[in-house]
Amino acid sequence: MVPRKPSELTVLSRRKSRLLGQITRIKNCLENVDSPLNQAGLKHKLASLSEIKGKIDALRNESYSVFSDEELPNFESSLDKMEEDADNLEVSLNTLLEPYNVNTSELSVKNNFSNCNVKLPSINLPEFSGQYIDWLQFKSQFVSLIHENTCLSDSEKLYYLQSALKGHAKQLQTVNDSYSSLFEALKGRYENK
Repeated sequence: MVPRKPSELTVLSRRKSRLLGQITRIKNCLENVDSPLNQAGLKHKLASLSEIKGKIDALRNESYSVFSDEELPNFESSLDKMEEDADNLEVSLNTLLEPYNVNTSELSVKNNFSNCNVKLPSINLPEFSGQYIDWLQFKSQFVSLIHENTCLSDSEKLYYLQSALKGHAKQLQTVNDSYSSLFEALKGRYENK
């Protein structure tokens, strides 16, 4: 006797049951407090959920050509419930992964902060006397050493900029200058001349 080939309806129902089982296993893993998942385990479950959601979409698309108009709403309703469960699990997994992401960013901030406290040998700042021909070189060096240095406050940058100005360039500064206003005034005066 030749085994009977299952109908398309049966195949879709079995695939739906398999996906529902996968969602249930992920849910049970999250609820099992005796053996909580580590970061790698959480990421793996999140990736699995993403695949499951894609398979649910594919299953939904196939169901349109297999189910009758009377059967389709019931099948779609069960797929909607599965998608909702998958979305809720995805939120739970992302919530559980959040502390790992925060710790990584905190380490990055701590590393950047500790690098700012390193005592470097003195570098003589470039000086600018107001000669147009010297502006681009001064600006390039000053931007590299001071302007882009995230460890310096604006008031420190202003101090360094004021101390680097000599001659005609020094006449541009006023008592009310901020770092950015003085730097922009210099750029406005000496660029494109």
